[in-house]
Amino acid sequence: MAGEELIPGETRDLSLPSGQEENIQVFVRLRPLNDKEIARNDVSDWECINNNTIIFKNTLPERSMFPAAYSFDRVFGYDSPTKKLYEEGVKEVSLSVVSGINSSIFAYGQTSSGKTYTMRGITEYAVSDIYNYVEKHKEREFVLKFSAMEIYNESVRDLLISDTNPLRLLDDPERGTVVERLTEETLRDKSHMEELLAICEAQRQIGETSLNETSSRSHQILRLTIESSAREYIGADKSTTLTATVNFVDLAGSERASQAVSAGVRLKEGSHINRSLLTLGKVVRKLSKGKNAHIPYRDSKLTRILQNSLGGNARTAIICTMSPARSQIEQSRNTLLFASCAKEVATNAQVNVVMSDKALVKQLQRELAKLESEMKSLGSTSGTYDSTTLLKEKELIIEQMEKEIRELTRQRDLAELRMENLLQSRLDEYSALDSPDAPNSLHAGLDTCNKTPKFQNSENPEGDFVLDDSAPNFVGLDPCQGWERLLKKLMKNLRVLARKLGAMKQENQAINEKTEGNVFSPGPRVKNGRLSETEATDGNAVSSPCEGVGDIETEESSIKWEEEANALIPGPGEKEGNLSMTEATDEDALSSIEVEESSIKRETENDVSLQGS
Repeated sequence: MAGEELIPGETRDLSLPSGQEENIQVFVRLRPLNDKEIARNDVSDWECINNNTIIFKNTLPERSMFPAAYSFDRVFGYDSPTKKLYEEGVKEVSLSVVSGINSSIFAYGQTSSGKTYTMRGITEYAVSDIYNYVEKHKEREFVLKFSAMEIYNESVRDLLISDTNPLRLLDDPERGTVVERLTEETLRDKSHMEELLAICEAQRQIGETSLNETSSRSHQILRLTIESSAREYIGADKSTTLTATVNFVDLAGSERASQAVSAGVRLKEGSHINRSLLTLGKVVRKLSKGKNAHIPYRDSKLTRILQNSLGGNARTAIICTMSPARSQIEQSRNTLLFASCAKEVATNAQVNVVMSDKALVKQLQRELAKLESEMKSLGSTSGTYDSTTLLKEKELIIEQMEKEIRELTRQRDLAELRMENLLQSRLDEYSALDSPDAPNSLHAGLDTCNKTPKFQNSENPEGDFVLDDSAPNFVGLDPCQGWERLLKKLMKNLRVLARKLGAMKQENQAINEKTEGNVFSPGPRVKNGRLSETEATDGNAVSSPCEGVGDIETEESSIKWEEEANALIPGPGEKEGNLSMTEATDEDALSSIEVEESSIKRETENDVSLQGS
């Protein structure tokens, strides 16, 4: 906002969004009457009635065809100092250069209207604010370069050197029109800038006319280029290099030969000045109507150099100075008409981002180093923690499965022992047939088979059998009923556990392959749910947590158990629903027992029938 000062340390963007059109800002400054005008008893016919409007007070009939009021972005009366004009007018435009936006400030008006005086103050205040901004923003590195030129009789001259040879204008596809061999000084500090400004003022062409003793006879262009880049890499969007240029343009004043009483050299200078200003006015009028028509930038060196400032990539402010004297009424109206056309011209300012190959490589190297350090830190913290936690969880699951396997193995051994005891009891019954008391034994055997056996629970794991007068009492598990279902259930559980163990081994093998070569040291072999001290120091490879699961008691029993578990899994050639080899063997044994039992029963019935006959 106009007149708003920068807060120390503030990084507020002073420019419009990149690529947005903005009209040229036009300001009018009305100077007071000078000594010559007062001596001629000249009067003032202009007045600033508010901050935006200036009016013509004379109501003579011959002046009625001209408008009486003119409105602009801001108007300043004769009592307004240059500091106020800068703060409330052009400050925002001039400081756009620190944000990477090109900017230009013009001073336009008739001769002796105060253009040079105004531009000298504007340049001083702008340079001071730019250096204050640089000092407050230590996070960026600024490089300031200064150049100066004048257009005298349509010849471009360098103001920083004493050589008066004219310079050529060249067209660059990226930078536009450039001045060949123009001196560009890199500024050391603010005092260096002030020294260069003094040199330019001393070398500029000035001359005395009837209207002004120190009339400027050339157009002066002071150019300050600012390059800025971040001192440290803080991201691609904030670490780029910005470059922009601000132009302070002090135009020579338009004049009439009859009023200036020019002759000789002054007449020639005045004709070149008026011709270039006429081309400038033509360009502004065409731009105010749109950019579709041909714009005659190349008709004058002034418009050719300032092409971007008038209708291109720049923010532009024009200060139109005018005299309030009635004797200068025609020149004052021409100035206001030029200002009215200029405020209709639109420019398209953009942020100028420059990324050289060297700067790009440097930034990419910084980003690569940062990413590598982040990957190393992640590998040594989160990666190690996640892998170690996963292995510990797997070890706990394997230890729990080992306990279940030991319990199921114990139950299987107990069932096999009780089955052997049952077979032994049947063999004892067969041997009883050969005793002298065979009939009684046979009747006892029949009674035993016709009665339901009674079961007694005992802590004796061996399952001893005791016979009484009525029926046999079996200690422990019932050998006649339910042991087949129990045995099948145990075998089914063993098959399920065997499949789970196989899946766990494959999963742990995949985990080991994934974590192999990671930044943490390889884990030791797990044996019986614990870590081996010898292998804990081995760093050659990561041991699978499943290795050593079979070492429940001894290595030999582990191999035996794995063979039995694998034998329980149906092979590819077995039909669905068939028993494995172990289950088939158990079924055959049961069938043979039933056959023998039926044969004993038939023999007993035959003996009983023979005794009855």
